[in-house]
Amino acid sequence: MCVCCASVVGIYSYSIILYLPLFIFPLEIYSVTSHSEPYFFRFWDVNQKFLYLKNNVLVASPRSVNTPEQLMTVLPNNALDPTKLPIFMGLGTGRPTLSCVKSGAGQLQLQLVVNIKDLYQKNEQLLKHKNFTFFSKTGQTQEACSIESIAFPGWFLSTSPEPDKPVAFSHEGGTMITLFYFDKKK
Repeated sequence: MCVCCASVVGIYSYSIILYLPLFIFPLEIYSVTSHSEPYFFRFWDVNQKFLYLKNNVLVASPRSVNTPEQLMTVLPNNALDPTKLPIFMGLGTGRPTLSCVKSGAGQLQLQLVVNIKDLYQKNEQLLKHKNFTFFSKTGQTQEACSIESIAFPGWFLSTSPEPDKPVAFSHEGGTMITLFYFDKKK
């Protein structure tokens, strides 16, 4: 079992933080107690490209002096099966939240909408809106995880091998990068 999944299995009954050199999600985000504030993470792909907002588009680029630090906001989706590690993900303070939707042409695309706290507080009411929820899945490297859309199974958050390209959704195994690391902001 990978580091990310090992750190969250059975977490609904615990409220512990598990710190590892490259840990993905701490146990505390899945505790049974409600969260007044989301957790903040640095988020990057296995090619060391960090995600940040550029002209209202989420892009991935190698970290540099000119690249602003973009923290990802994470809260559990308590309305779904906790063993599948369902999460809401947002940018910065949680405005906006990531969503996977179909465009008018039928292509999947990343949309940045609503406040993550609204989703978390209205979990049961928004259960039908699965486009805001993602599963954290075990990666091949045992330290990394992929982020799968639950609205569109088999589609994963992905980055291009080229820098400064928009974050998108793709299937695993293609040219797009679907494995990510998280580091909790202290």
